[in-house]
Amino acid sequence: MTTTSAGSEKGTPWLTGVMVFVFVMTPLLGYLAQLGFAPLMALAGLLVLPVMGRPRTPTAPALILLLLAIWAAVSMTWSPAAPPAGSLKDYGDVEKVTAVKLFLQLALYGAAVAAALRLSARGADRVATVMGFGVLALAVFVGLDALTGAAMFQKFRVLTGDPIRPDLAKVKISIGCYVMAVMFWPAAAALLRRGKRASVVLLLVGVLMASLLSSADSCLVALAAGGAVWLMIKGLGKVGGRLLTLAVAIPFVFAPIAVLWAIQAGFWGWLHGLVPPSWDARLNIWAFTADHVQDHPFRGWGLDASRTFGDAIPLHTHNAQLQLWLELGAVGAALAGAFFCWLAHGVTRTAETDRGAAAMTGAALTSYLVIGALSFGVWQEWWIAVGALAVVACAAVRLSSGEYNDELVEISSIG
Repeated sequence: MTTTSAGSEKGTPWLTGVMVFVFVMTPLLGYLAQLGFAPLMALAGLLVLPVMGRPRTPTAPALILLLLAIWAAVSMTWSPAAPPAGSLKDYGDVEKVTAVKLFLQLALYGAAVAAALRLSARGADRVATVMGFGVLALAVFVGLDALTGAAMFQKFRVLTGDPIRPDLAKVKISIGCYVMAVMFWPAAAALLRRGKRASVVLLLVGVLMASLLSSADSCLVALAAGGAVWLMIKGLGKVGGRLLTLAVAIPFVFAPIAVLWAIQAGFWGWLHGLVPPSWDARLNIWAFTADHVQDHPFRGWGLDASRTFGDAIPLHTHNAQLQLWLELGAVGAALAGAFFCWLAHGVTRTAETDRGAAAMTGAALTSYLVIGALSFGVWQEWWIAVGALAVVACAAVRLSSGEYNDELVEISSIG
C-alpha cells in the first residue's frame, strides 16, 4: 500500500483547473450531449500530459487493460466486422476502428485518471465540491424537465434549429439518468462531507424522479443494487468487499452458461411472459448470444462481431459480459473480469481504513456494471468515458478526505 503525497507533485494547480473544467462540463453534457463525454475525457488527458512527468511502471489494472486491447486487436484478424483491406486510407478511417480507439482511450482516459491521483488535498476538495454540486444541478434540471415531458429540451432543440419529437426528446434526456446513476455515489459523498444533507436528499429525489418519468428502468435497478452494496460494505467492511468481488466475478465467468441453463430449465420462457416488450427483446438477444458463444468459446467471433448478426443483435448485446464472451471469447471475458475484480478488491482494502469511501466506490462500481449488463455496448466511447469520470470523481473525494490510497483506482500506465 502506498500513499501519494499529492501536494508535493508539480503542476497540481493546472491539474486542479483541468479537473474543475471536466466537472463544470459534466451537467451540461449530461443533459444536452452525453456522447460528448468521450471527447471531454480525451481532452482532459491531453491537457494534463505536459505536467505528468516521466511515465511510471504500469500498474496491474493498466496491464490488464493493455492486454485486453491487444487481444481485441488480434481478434480483428478473424472478425467478420474487420474493415476490408485497403479501406483505411487516412487517419480518419483508422481512428474509427474500435481496436485503435481502445488504445487511444487507455492512454488518454488513463492520463486523466492518473492526473486525478496527483491532486493536492486543497485541489481535490475544490474538484469534489464542483463535482458534487454539478451532479446535483444535473439531477434537479433533468428531473424538472422530465416532469414537463422534456419540454425544455425540445425548446432548446428548436432554438438550435434542430427540432425533435416529444417522444425522442424524452429518450434523449433519459440518457442523462445513466450518468447520474453512476455519479450519484461520489456526488452524495462529496456533499455529505460538506454537511449538505438536504442537498443529498434533493439529489436522490432528482435522480429517482428523472429515472421514473423517463422510463430509465436500468438506472433504477443500478441505484438499488448500488444501495445494497453501499449498505453491505458499510455494515460488513472487508467481508462486504470480498462479497462484492465474488459478485463481480460470477457474471464474467458464468453469463453464457447461466443463460443456456435458464433456457433449458424453462425459466427463460417463464420470464418472457412477465416482462414488458423492451425487456422481452433483451431476453431474445441474450438467448441468441449465448447460443452463438458456443461456436467459438475460447477466441470469440472477433471484435465488433455483434454488429454482423442483423436483427438478432441490434448493434450490441445489451449485456457487457455476453458481448465480451461473444466477441473475445473466454480470454476477453477473463481479462475484463480480472480488471473489475481488481477494482472490487481495492474496495476491500479501502474498507480496512475508510468504510465510507469503500462503500462509495463499491456502489459506483456496482451501478456502472449493472447498467453495462442491461443497456449499453462494451465499446461505446462515451460510456467508457463515464466510467473514467466516475473513477476521477471517487479519487477526488478520497483525496479530499486526507486518507487516500492510489492502488484502488490507478488504471493508467501514464503518470
